[in-house]
Amino acid sequence: MEIILDNYKSLLNNLENLSSINLNDFDLNKTGLFIVDMNNGFAKEGALSSPRVEKIIKPIADFSKVLSSKINTIVAFTDTHDKNSVELKSYPSHCLRGDKESEVVEELLDIPNMEIIEKNSTNGFFAMDIEKYKNLDNFIVVGCCTDICVYQFVLTLKTYFNQHNLYKNIVVPINLVETYDIDKVHCGDMLNTIFLNSMIQNGINVVKKITL
Repeated sequence: MEIILDNYKSLLNNLENLSSINLNDFDLNKTGLFIVDMNNGFAKEGALSSPRVEKIIKPIADFSKVLSSKINTIVAFTDTHDKNSVELKSYPSHCLRGDKESEVVEELLDIPNMEIIEKNSTNGFFAMDIEKYKNLDNFIVVGCCTDICVYQFVLTLKTYFNQHNLYKNIVVPINLVETYDIDKVHCGDMLNTIFLNSMIQNGINVVKKITL
């Protein structure tokens, strides 16, 4: 148990020692923002909603609206399932097509030129046309959940680029991602710590925040 605690403290320390970066460090003509699952079903209501996720709505909205005047690519993924979706065998029913749960939260809907992509799995990569974004060098990824949809998306992006010998900068600011809590089953703080560290180990550029 002591070894486990020491390892966990090391993971926490890794995150505490991360730096922040400035938006001016990016070539904004080659930068895109990808917002993962900031919808009503995860942030506000329904079986999978979480107050932890709700708390990052405003920071993401503020960040996105400033960024929208500087970049051309902003994508918001949202879970959108039919009643027979296979994913619903693994998770409680959520974000059904036509229900309010599958709608992106209203705080984000007035972001100029935001493209909404519906996805039928936890991984938004398979719902997007990667060729459409081939000219981007910087992929800023925010949203929920750190250990599921965000994690799967950034790792799939990274491994796709590795397979094709493409260097792309995939950036995850820890102040703009979050996961949920379920007592004794899913500890949000612990899973944020573990999965953010796993991202770092897999070549994702995890930062404290992006200053504007």
